[in-house]
Amino acid sequence: MKKIVLINILTLLILGIAGVAAFHFYDEATNYVKTDNAKVDGTQLTIASPAAGKLTSFDKKIGDEINKDDSIGEVMAQGQDGQPTKMAIKMPQDGTIVKTQATENGFVGAGTPIAYAYDMNDLFVTANIKETELEGIKEGQDVDIYVDGYKDTTLDGEVDQIGLATASSFSLLPSSNGNANFTKVTQVVPVKISLSKDKSLDILPGMNVTIRIHKN
Repeated sequence: MKKIVLINILTLLILGIAGVAAFHFYDEATNYVKTDNAKVDGTQLTIASPAAGKLTSFDKKIGDEINKDDSIGEVMAQGQDGQPTKMAIKMPQDGTIVKTQATENGFVGAGTPIAYAYDMNDLFVTANIKETELEGIKEGQDVDIYVDGYKDTTLDGEVDQIGLATASSFSLLPSSNGNANFTKVTQVVPVKISLSKDKSLDILPGMNVTIRIHKN
């Protein structure tokens, strides 16, 4: 008798656990969209030479925070009268230098990138959502953001913008179904997710994240 009672109890426990698990998966599938195809992003600023010439100075380094229109270097270029003239290299927007590839006294072409910067106070997340999971996603929905580099920490976000074209539309070699061997591939649509202004992590552009969008 005791054995039968024990078996019944174990059976009820297993059924209860299975029921909870089934409800969890149903709830996740119905009320949320989750993907790890996402990263921290931002508007990349390209700092370039205004003219071809000799880079006579560039005194900025990685980590320097620079204001818009600040001079960050000079290039010696040929003026309209054919005489050498100094031209300032200016910061296009407020930002923090994240990479430099400037060589002082080296030659630079017009428009040649000298450094790259991001506004670290205006970072966001770009999540690539499968086209089959877009239904029900709307601007303004809450988003849970899990940064790979910071375990057990969740950031708050909000759906800011849903892309109007798939990611592959901007590929240098876009997919085509113009042959008999075409295999349909599920496309992804970039979704921009804004970060809460009170985020407490020192996140960086390019960091991997996992996101969960609250559909309801």
